[in-house]
Amino acid sequence: MYSENNNPFVGLNPLTGSTPIPVHDSEEPMWEALIGKIIDGKVIPIIGPNFLTDNANIHLQLIEAMADWFKVKSSPTTFSELVYDKDYLEANKNNRDSVYTWINKLFDPNAPQQKPSELLQKLLESKLFPFVITTSFIPIVEQTMEKIWGTDLKVMNFSNNPAENDDINNASDLTKPTVYYMFGRVGDSRPHRFVVTDQDMLDFCSSWLSGDETRRPVKLIRELKDKFLLMLGIDYSDWLFRFIWYSIRKESVLKSESNDMISNNVELEESLIKFMKRNNTYLKNNPEEVIGQIKDRMEHQYTQNPSLKQKLLNRITTKFSYPEEKADIFLSYSRRDSELTTKLYDALTNRGFNVWYDRNNLTDGGKFMNEIKQAIKTAKFFVPILTHNIDAEKNEDHVYRYEWDVAGEVRVGRTYIIPISEKDFDFYHAGVDEKIQSHNAIQFASIEEVEIVAEKITSKCQSVKF
Repeated sequence: MYSENNNPFVGLNPLTGSTPIPVHDSEEPMWEALIGKIIDGKVIPIIGPNFLTDNANIHLQLIEAMADWFKVKSSPTTFSELVYDKDYLEANKNNRDSVYTWINKLFDPNAPQQKPSELLQKLLESKLFPFVITTSFIPIVEQTMEKIWGTDLKVMNFSNNPAENDDINNASDLTKPTVYYMFGRVGDSRPHRFVVTDQDMLDFCSSWLSGDETRRPVKLIRELKDKFLLMLGIDYSDWLFRFIWYSIRKESVLKSESNDMISNNVELEESLIKFMKRNNTYLKNNPEEVIGQIKDRMEHQYTQNPSLKQKLLNRITTKFSYPEEKADIFLSYSRRDSELTTKLYDALTNRGFNVWYDRNNLTDGGKFMNEIKQAIKTAKFFVPILTHNIDAEKNEDHVYRYEWDVAGEVRVGRTYIIPISEKDFDFYHAGVDEKIQSHNAIQFASIEEVEIVAEKITSKCQSVKF
């Protein structure tokens, strides 16, 4: 039973800010679960064509426009119906693949950008969801996120080509501003590299479901298995939605608790509703209500806990797990010190630094070593982590010793190398390069002092004038 007096979460219409959205007591567990997952950073939005603009489904608008251009009389409602229509084929000299060329021309980078829906704008501007998946080939999500995140935005694409499909490096990449095109992106001049026809969709879904790990983004799928998927505007037919949903959820162990939420402006087919409910999925017909509830409930959370908003923003980083130039801090460490290094990385990024370190156990191949060298030379500060593990490895070859050599060659006329060392660490006996030894080290006794160490590094960095 809905009780306005007892429930603090009577949402306001996110567009007008006035009309109350009723919240029934029976739905409280659903909203609490969603907000809890958002706070934990475990919600990944999946945006479909019905959520991109305030007008009708933009794919349908595109089909109608192309049918009008080519004087197609049959009123097609799908791209497949369009490209098999005799009027379309006659106008395009029986070339069905011409549809990809026309779509690419319509969405040329220099063409006017489509205005995003107000709901999409509100969802992304909240900065609660740095990693977003889109099932549309149209770059509206990308353009909107680019305005919000600027050059920090990463664009990733699944083009159904094993040699070109993008995948994340590890779980931390889900905390970085990213748009992932699940079914390809307009702009590829080759046919069938983004989903237009039913055949394209079947081919792409086949790859996502394949047991051949070279055909699909296995790391992304692995990380999505325990995430809450917030699906908005995924307007596909019953059978097709099942393919799409299962292709992502294949590796999940579905639990008794709800795992996902689907919200569309249109009614879902009854058989699909039953199927999704059997799989513990929340269903909401009104995306406006979903966005409104997220907005109001998160504002309530921020009021209750004033530091929460900054805490959520602090966990978003902009560096990916491969050597990048112009980082604030480059961490150099032994694999045996991975736990310490990860904690130090978190402490420093929470203080606003862009920090890079190799979390993927990458090899010392030539290309990687060149990238490492450039990353060290362009970093503002180099922080070698010196522990008793370094002493134990003094007779072994390790990449971090190469990193020390590169850092020792850097000439900047200011503090650049900031060593941190475990208490009683013997620089001389561990074979540490003289150029590292010549700098005063920040000492620590245990991993529990990582916040103190991070604060001391911060003070040293802030004292340097550029």
